[in-house]
Amino acid sequence: MTVFRDEIHKVVTKGLEALDRAIEGNVIPNNPVSATNYMNVWVTKVIKDQRFDSCVSKILLEWQKQARTLGTKAQLRKTFEALKATLDGAPTNVISAESIQALYADLQQKGWLITTEYEVSRKVTHQTQGQSSLVVCSAQWQKGIDTETQALIKPVSLYVRGSVQEVVDLAYRHGLLLFKMTDYKSLVKYHGEFVLFPNNQGSALPESPSNG
Repeated sequence: MTVFRDEIHKVVTKGLEALDRAIEGNVIPNNPVSATNYMNVWVTKVIKDQRFDSCVSKILLEWQKQARTLGTKAQLRKTFEALKATLDGAPTNVISAESIQALYADLQQKGWLITTEYEVSRKVTHQTQGQSSLVVCSAQWQKGIDTETQALIKPVSLYVRGSVQEVVDLAYRHGLLLFKMTDYKSLVKYHGEFVLFPNNQGSALPESPSNG
């Protein structure tokens, strides 16, 4: 997981550096269309050259597909900038139970219904009467938090129904990155599943905060 995070950070950093050099050296005009075209070509080139570790191959191919399908609407520059800002700002140190519970408290203040006392081991329906909702499996929490250090040692799923961006933004303020498994269908009906990983070391792209 550490390798993936480090490598994807390297990809977006090198991509943006290459774009800046191309603009500064008058290789391309400094406008959004030219920047997008440059990034689209850059992604294809680094795939061909096998420049980065194989752990990021899948996401590079996804970006290449976006570039070919969407052309100037691919917005790879914005994607790279958001990811770099997110990874630059999120620590890789130990995640504490306290920081996660602080997220719960922030959400409660904003009117969210927080449910953490039940086990989620099969498909369940959680009635919220339209209230924004976050559900965490009690059994998974017990296994995921070290009893002595109160540190997150195993992934813990957050089941979310409501503004995902609000949860992502609040989590980020507490040094937490969320990794999306599904934005709708999960074990908790009508809730998306997002995962907290120990040390923020997920094996996929994290959700970016709105200010990222």
